[in-house]
Amino acid sequence: MIGILNKNVTKKLHKFAENEISFSEMKEMVLDLYTPMKIYTTKLDGKRMVRDMFTVAGPSGNVKYDYDAKGYMICYDSDKVGFRTIVLKNVYKIEKEGVTYIVR
Repeated sequence: MIGILNKNVTKKLHKFAENEISFSEMKEMVLDLYTPMKIYTTKLDGKRMVRDMFTVAGPSGNVKYDYDAKGYMICYDSDKVGFRTIVLKNVYKIEKEGVTYIVR
């Protein structure tokens, strides 16, 4: 009985770990311009944010700081119909094309 339970738990852990990605893999995934995905992140104030977004080309016009150097990414929020800036290091989960990825 315990052996069967251990097999089930191990199988679920392996399935969970299959969708675990590194920070650099997540960054590549998010930088796939104009591809819709659900991004799970935290705001600068610490509140969690879950939105359907897609990334867009970098800032234009008179920008006061370098977005890439600060680790920021501009996304178009399909829910709120507007642009949002996300902090890449705060992204903890992504749903893309029906698959959920957990960021290590």
